[in-house]
Amino acid sequence: MLKGAATTVPNSVSVTSSGSPKGKAALAGRKATSTASKICLVCQTVNSAQEDYCTNCGADLNATISSAALSTLPMSASPNGGSAPVVGLDGPTPCPQCGNMIMPNDKFCRKCGYASINLVNAKTIGGAERGNGTSHAHAEPKIKIGVGSKLGEKGRYEITRQIGAGGMGAVFLAEDGVLKRKVVIKALLQSDDPELVELSIKEREFLAAVNHPKIVKIYDFLQIDTEGYIVMEFVNGHTLFNMLEERGQPFTPEEAVRYTLGILPAFGYLHRLGLIYCDFKPQNIMLEELKDGTKDVKLIDLGTVIKYEKDPQAVYGTQGFYAPEAVKQPSPETDLYTIARSLAYMVSLMDLDRPQFGMPPAEHYKIFRDNPVLYRFLYKATHPVAAKRFSTVEGMTDQLEGVLRVLAGGQPGLPVSSKLFTSGSLTTTGKLAGGSIAGLNEKDKAYDLLRQGDTALKAGQTNQALSFYNQAVGLNPNSVDGHLRLAEFYMERSQYTQALSEITRVQKIEPSNWKIAWYTGRLLEVQGSLPAALDQYRELVQDLPGELPPLLALARVQTKLAQYREAIETYQIISRADPDNSEALFGNAFCQMNQQQYQESAKALSRVSEHSARYLEAQQAICDIYLYQKKKLEPADLPEISTALRNMELKQSDTLQFWLARADFYKQMWDMSSSAQLAKQTFLLPHQDPDQGAKSLPNKRQLGRLAEESYGEYLKRIPFNDPGREQIVREKLKVSPWRLV
Repeated sequence: MLKGAATTVPNSVSVTSSGSPKGKAALAGRKATSTASKICLVCQTVNSAQEDYCTNCGADLNATISSAALSTLPMSASPNGGSAPVVGLDGPTPCPQCGNMIMPNDKFCRKCGYASINLVNAKTIGGAERGNGTSHAHAEPKIKIGVGSKLGEKGRYEITRQIGAGGMGAVFLAEDGVLKRKVVIKALLQSDDPELVELSIKEREFLAAVNHPKIVKIYDFLQIDTEGYIVMEFVNGHTLFNMLEERGQPFTPEEAVRYTLGILPAFGYLHRLGLIYCDFKPQNIMLEELKDGTKDVKLIDLGTVIKYEKDPQAVYGTQGFYAPEAVKQPSPETDLYTIARSLAYMVSLMDLDRPQFGMPPAEHYKIFRDNPVLYRFLYKATHPVAAKRFSTVEGMTDQLEGVLRVLAGGQPGLPVSSKLFTSGSLTTTGKLAGGSIAGLNEKDKAYDLLRQGDTALKAGQTNQALSFYNQAVGLNPNSVDGHLRLAEFYMERSQYTQALSEITRVQKIEPSNWKIAWYTGRLLEVQGSLPAALDQYRELVQDLPGELPPLLALARVQTKLAQYREAIETYQIISRADPDNSEALFGNAFCQMNQQQYQESAKALSRVSEHSARYLEAQQAICDIYLYQKKKLEPADLPEISTALRNMELKQSDTLQFWLARADFYKQMWDMSSSAQLAKQTFLLPHQDPDQGAKSLPNKRQLGRLAEESYGEYLKRIPFNDPGREQIVREKLKVSPWRLV
């Protein structure tokens, strides 16, 4: 709908039936005058008399009638399979193109997108001319152009073929005779008023200034008698919707997310210009085939773009994709909602009517059950409460990139960055050591003071740090980060009352800030209120679906509560996104071990990077799992222990734990030396050169000597009065070769 094109119909929104997401239809925005309950003619929902828009589907109740009058009217099939009233010549009228009912103030058929004559002048609908009661046959507007037609100045554009149909009419491929390039010509407006067409074209000329590599380029506007046309860049490729139809199945989550991330910069650009796209859906993304053979996504069809204003006269949207509030107030935020619904559809082909808004329960679709991180993203982006959704393209992009890391898997050696958190800790010891730090807001005027406070705290200069933080809140009493840094400072020192006081101040300053849940969770965790901390971290995971630190905090508390299965699932999600995350790998290993899944536990530890500061710790932990945690050591476990010990030896480990594990390993082999299963094995031992390859295993006497040597190295490093020394001496004597007969 064009602003100014139908001044008698303010606040209209175009909606398309979600059963087949094609085409557009418009709903008028004037208020209904009926005082009885209102029945939506789209979905048959009964609404109160005070409602202007259907509480179920968002349709304008202007076209509804009272329930008292409903029983006196004849009924006919409705688009949703039920019944809809036929209200004479001024009521719903069959679409001449598909037979679907067109409501009195609709500009388009909700099913096929047919443009009714009511689009521009509200004079006729269903064969009746309003105002004089004259009836005539309802005729479909004639297409005045076709293949071979030449349009524009001196016949610049020659139509070569029809390539589709839109809500306004046909879409044509043409040749630009001046610049020798292909262009697309699409109907912009049809009316019996040439002046209205001219006015509408002028109002859309701002689109020619839109210039972004991810958005189709507008070249020209044409007027032919009472019809307006838009000349656009030809994009060679297929729409994502066409690809879905051809495949007959959804995109993989990774594929759909990449397409969505590819198109988000286009929306960031439009929003910076104060423009709203309004009607985003899979039909409006083209996978363009570039000349170099690569492919990229591009946003097509700018016919629904409007300027962002408080009370727009008309807006487009497609039923099943548009946000509930878009009916009255479209915004950049409602654009983000349509993007999320489109992504949800592309990965599931879900029924867009069940529900029409938000997300279906995850258990209804396997793809959502199998991808909880993606589902959390989609749920947040379409949250029933608009204030809890994404508010900026940048925020949505950051979280969706995090979701993609989980879906596609992160790359070892490539650190995972975040704009909301920084790795490390403000202190090296204490209750909150390790983990991540909530990043500072660079727009805070106290930012420099807060940075100095962080630097001082990391250096152990606690008094200086406290001074800087106090100066920060003195400079900016509403500094969210200032109060929360003080809260963290007090938590470290078990001053929980003061910490809570600072968090409470932030709740009054900015109650929707995600950092409140983060710091509240930390405070509850250090106080030992683990179930309450779990709730806070769960809330944060929902709010920041692409971030890893909240997931780590959640898994940590799940582990403390002995919810090992849940914790394992959470740790594994983190490890997929960040393979080098040692905290997740150690946490997973601990939980697996407590589930007596010893091999899985050791496998998790084996993935700790050689470059990690915890690499030797991981290798030692593998030895400990098999030698001291597993109830019965099997010959098949020995190669795993040997590999870990050899890795430690290559790093020149000289710890007590290493020498004891090495000694106990050879002692276990000594005990198993007569086993036929062990005799069949061939693997490298810790002391062997890997360049020479694996050799036959040593005999029992040789194994005894290796164990005795390792016990001896251990005994050299412990005090003579160590209470465990006597037991080690006994073990050493057992395996000494000279004791063998």
